[in-house]
Amino acid sequence: MTIVQKYAGSPFLYDADTGDIIGVKDPDGSELLFMRIPHVASFYDTTHQTATANTATAVGCNTADISRGISVVSGNRFTVSRKGTYNFQFSAQLLNTDSAEHNISIWLRKNGNDVANSTTDITVPARHGSVDGAEVAAWNFFIDLLAGEYVQLMWSTPSTAVSLDYTAARTAPVRPAVPSVIVTMNEVDGSYP
Repeated sequence: MTIVQKYAGSPFLYDADTGDIIGVKDPDGSELLFMRIPHVASFYDTTHQTATANTATAVGCNTADISRGISVVSGNRFTVSRKGTYNFQFSAQLLNTDSAEHNISIWLRKNGNDVANSTTDITVPARHGSVDGAEVAAWNFFIDLLAGEYVQLMWSTPSTAVSLDYTAARTAPVRPAVPSVIVTMNEVDGSYP
């Protein structure tokens, strides 16, 4: 980070790369730098998400719980407003209506390009009796992003019997709805690159 005093006579110090105010300069020449408030977000989806078999499909989120400096663009592009290193975390409620178990793949894309070595395969249990097979996929990635860049969570399934399942609030006992996907992002370091 390069610290600059953009305006003569102004006490404010700026990050030359982002334009953020990062501190003040005292008349005696001493500097006080502020802690940068991290950008954070929490999103979830209230729809049942399906995919065409053996097709890369972007995971969507239709509801923002918290959104400070991070937004969802085009329904599935988690976009940052300033450069930094971000922790991208998710959980996905997987459902299988088939009598056979199926392996699915989940991975990360950055600006439309697959991120190398980011795929994980997970087995979704088969339907048993009258109960659909269910599994939760949840992990996180650290990724460097510039302002305006985005990440997407991708998935593929060999069977249309597997989906990302939304379940409405239930009773006996009363409990909240189950989003098909929950995504959280938080800025962990503002010094990239």
